[in-house]
Amino acid sequence: MTMHRIKGLEYRAVAIIGVGADHVPQPHAVTPVSEDRLQHERDLQRERSLLFVAATRAREQLAVTWAVKHSPFLEGSH
Repeated sequence: MTMHRIKGLEYRAVAIIGVGADHVPQPHAVTPVSEDRLQHERDLQRERSLLFVAATRAREQLAVTWAVKHSPFLEGSH
């Protein structure tokens, strides 16, 4: 299922696949900074929260994968 559909559910194990820089955050879901800086920041927070919610659906095991370069959301604390 998608990260959007997992909200409110809980599983013993969750795998979040494809958390690459080209896919998370989804480019079409984020307003360009040049268009509206405040909306851009809100969009990034929404996308970051979506990944967080998906990751916290796992009770016992969580696996996150990506190819080439991981999403900036996986770096340090934000």
